[in-house]
Amino acid sequence: MKALLISLLLFAWVGTAFGAPPPKDNTRKYDIRGYGDHSLWVFVNEIKDTFRKDTGIRLELLPELALASKGCAKGILHAFNGRPGVDFGLICCGLKEEVIRDYRLTVHPVLREPLAIIVNKSNPVDNLTLYQVVGIFSGKIRNWKEVGGPDMKIILITRLHCKEHIPNWMRILGDPSFFAEGRLDVNSEPDMARTVSDFKGAIGHLEMTSVRESVRPLKVLSINGRKPTSGNMARGLYPFYTDLAVVTKGAASGKIPALIKFLRTSPSIRKNLERYGMVQVR
Repeated sequence: MKALLISLLLFAWVGTAFGAPPPKDNTRKYDIRGYGDHSLWVFVNEIKDTFRKDTGIRLELLPELALASKGCAKGILHAFNGRPGVDFGLICCGLKEEVIRDYRLTVHPVLREPLAIIVNKSNPVDNLTLYQVVGIFSGKIRNWKEVGGPDMKIILITRLHCKEHIPNWMRILGDPSFFAEGRLDVNSEPDMARTVSDFKGAIGHLEMTSVRESVRPLKVLSINGRKPTSGNMARGLYPFYTDLAVVTKGAASGKIPALIKFLRTSPSIRKNLERYGMVQVR
C-alpha cells in the first residue's frame, strides 16, 4: 500500500513537472492574460497599472521571451490554446488569411509603431530619402558618399524575421530576394542594435521600442526629413511602420474588449505612445 501511494505521488509530480495541465485555479490573480510580440508586450506591460487603475481589470502578461523572431507565433498559439474571454495574443506582423482561418483568430489592431532606420552613432548622415533607403537596402547604393556621407562602405544589417507572415521589413522591400546580396542577417533585435553599433558603416532597421530599450548607442535617421515621431506617424509622414494587434480565438469576449478599447482610445497612455513614436489605431 505504501509503495502504491509513493507511485501515485511520483506520477502526479512527473505529470505537473512535464506539462500536464494543472488543476483548475479558481483563485487566479488576473482577469485577462496575454503573451507574444516583444514591442506590444513591452508597451502593455508599461501601461498595465494605468489600465487597472482606470478600469479595475487585472491584467497579467506571461514572461517575455519573444526576442528571437517567435513573438507572433507565441501570441497566436496563446490565443488559440487559451481560455476564451481570458487569454489573448500580441502580434506585430500582418497575418495571412490561412493563418487567421486555421487558428480561428480575430485580429484587433490597436497601435501603429514606427520602424526606425538606424546607423552607427558616429555616422554624420542624419537624413535619407525614401529612394535612398530603397537603394541602400537593395544594394544599388554601396558607399555612404553616394548619399552625402563619408567615403565609407555601407554594411547592410537586416533581420528578415517572420517570413511566414507579413512583417514590417516588407515596407522597405517586399521580398527577401530584393535585399542586397552580402548583407548580414541577424536573429534578434538586440543582435541588430549590437551589430549596427559595432560597425561604423552599418545601417539597419529596428522597432522604436527596441531602440528605446537598447543600451547600445544608435542614431535614428529621418526619412524625407521626417523623424519617426507620433506626430509624423499620425499625419502619415513617416513611411516605415508596423501595426501591433491583439488577437483572440473567435470574437473578443470577457474583459478583453475593454483592453482593446483602452489601447485604441485612452488618453491616459499618451506619454507612453510619444515615447515610442506610436499612434493609436481605431
